[in-house]
Amino acid sequence: MLQWSEEYFLNQPQIDSEHQSLFQLLNDFYQGLADGSSKEKLAGLIKGLLDYAKVHFANEEEYMRSIQFPGLERHQKEHREFIEKATEFYEKFTTGKMLLSIEVTNFIKNWISNHIKAEDKQYARHAGL
Repeated sequence: MLQWSEEYFLNQPQIDSEHQSLFQLLNDFYQGLADGSSKEKLAGLIKGLLDYAKVHFANEEEYMRSIQFPGLERHQKEHREFIEKATEFYEKFTTGKMLLSIEVTNFIKNWISNHIKAEDKQYARHAGL
């Protein structure tokens, strides 16, 4: 589980709200694993998280463009790499080529947490937030 705390706030209301939603989606997924949810339900939870991440990343990138953040290109690359990796997990899981594991879920949790605290804080500082 991933707990929202002050360390994740960027002081940009839309982005902070979207980050909180990502946390909730990830925690719903963890709960589904803990509850022994069906493969279909877990696939739906992963898909929901992936779809929301895509929307969030697009919104975040648009915001970075609006503040002329110089690290936009590198940030976009990180977003693309995350989506590619998460999509690979989803496809392997739904085709039976991979079981969901703590390693997979921890990768997603750690990526989101570290990305906000390290990478996203950079554009917040640039914006003077």
